[in-house]
Parts: sequence; C-alpha cells; structure tokens
Amino acid sequence: MAPGPTPARADHAPASRREIGPQVELLAALPDITVTRHVCHAGPRDRPFPEQHRQASLAVVLGGSFCYRCRDRTHALVAGSVLLGEAEEAFVCSHEHGVGDVCLSLALSEPLLAAAASSEAAPGRLFAAPALAPRPRISALARALAGAAESHATDATRAPEVEALGLALAAAVFGELALQTGSSRRPDRTPSASDRGRAIAAAQFLTSRSAEPLLLKDVAAHVGLSPFHFLRLFRAVFGVTPHQYLVHARVEQAAARLVESDVPVTELAFAVGFGDLSNFVRTFHRLIGLSPGRYRQQHRIRKIRQVRR
Repeated sequence: MAPGPTPARADHAPASRREIGPQVELLAALPDITVTRHVCHAGPRDRPFPEQHRQASLAVVLGGSFCYRCRDRTHALVAGSVLLGEAEEAFVCSHEHGVGDVCLSLALSEPLLAAAASSEAAPGRLFAAPALAPRPRISALARALAGAAESHATDATRAPEVEALGLALAAAVFGELALQTGSSRRPDRTPSASDRGRAIAAAQFLTSRSAEPLLLKDVAAHVGLSPFHFLRLFRAVFGVTPHQYLVHARVEQAAARLVESDVPVTELAFAVGFGDLSNFVRTFHRLIGLSPGRYRQQHRIRKIRQVRR
C-alpha cells in the first residue's frame, strides 16, 4: 500500500471486503529527511479504496506486489519498483494478485525535493510519471538506506550515512525518471577551476572534522552550494561521494592510530567517528583488507624488524 496517504474511505464496507491500510514504522527522522517502512497485509479479498498523498511521495517496494492506480493508469509494482506521487494526488492501491507488500518511503523537505527535481530538469510535474520499473541500483540504495536508518535508532552517528543514502536514492530516482520518460536531462559538465576549489575546500573540511557526525547539507553550506549540487560536484571532482570520502578519512586516521598508539580498538573506533564497533571493524576490513587487530599486529612486527636492522 502506498506511503503517506490520507484515506477517503466508504462509510460501510462488507465484512468480506475489508479496507486495510499499511502499518507505518518510523526508521529515521533527520531535519530534512524522514525514512519510514510501510507494511501492508491486504490481499485479493480486501477492498481497495480511494486515497490521497498528504505530501510528495517517493517509495521503493522492498517485497511483495500490488497495483497502484494513479493518473488514469494502473501500474503493477513488484520488488524494486518505485512509487511516486504528487502532494494531494489521488490514487488507489489493490492486491488482486497477491497478499501484502513492504515499502521504504523517503520524505524530503520541499527545498531538497525542488533541488532534486530541478537538477534533472524534469518539466511540468515534480514527478513525470507515477511509477518506475525496477532498477538494481535503486533497489540496492533503498536496502542500504533501510539498514542505515534502522541502525540510526541506536547509533546517532549513522545520521550522515542516512542522509547521504537518502540523497543518493532521490538523485537515482530522478535520473531514472528522466531516462524512462524521455525527459530532458542536462549532461554533466566538466568541473571548472572554481568547482575544483570548492571540492577541495569541502574535502579539507571533511578531513579536519571527520570524527564529527557531519551532515551533507552542513558541508554543502560550508562551500556555498545546495546539497544536490554539492553531491554532484564532489563526485565529479573526486570520483566518490562526500560520505564515502568521510568514511575513508576515518579509516585512514584509525589505521595511523592503530600503529602509533596502544588505544584499544573499541575506544579508537568511537574516537575517529564510528558509533558502532561492528560497523568500524566491518568497514576497516572492507577498505584495508585486514581486521583492525590484525593490521596493528602486522605493522607493529614490521616496525620492530625495521628497528632491529
């Protein structure tokens, strides 16, 4: 069932044709981004009913299937499909082909949505189409966002990751929307000297404050850009997103301190900006190829051998 609706239901429904709405779980709430999970258990015997989007809706189907009727057309949505809806736009969801679905809904503030839409030059409506076919990159981003948002409930330091993944998901959806609907999309231009200067200033800012839970919007503001413009510019200059750069900076600092100090791994993980030990160990191993403990051991042995020579 679609996220964020204001239902307009019939007063009396037959017992055999119930009207079932989704169960909504808040996963993460940041200043400009809210992530929720919507679980619906409706099936073929349950009665569809008219609904209305309270606000602009962007949701990715994580599991199950349903039909989404919007703008005089019915769309079959399965895992990986994207549901889109304008504020106050009417729609109907139905489950005539199966029981239940799970959706991840991403709500952005109006300025962020406007920036995302303008960045892809989609004329007319905010969303040129009410649904998109499944795409692996969008599905992967949605699942990563769901995982980061769930962790954010117990680890506030995951906020930058939630923000980065949310913005990346929105950008991917608008980009795919432009491709599937034939909307004009401005080609990426080669970064100018000014662009490179801003990207370098942002990188230095990220490095100097890497232990802090920096949000992308704060780094973008530091160099005088909107979040979406900054995200594209930074990636064009360095080939990675600001969040990826931040994670690399944290791991590099951790690697240096593992060799230079006797600080316990748990304490070091929190000191460089990771709010969860398991996340630190997993990320360190992925980027370095060794666990933090093994890395410290190997480099300590190497230094001892160098001294003996």
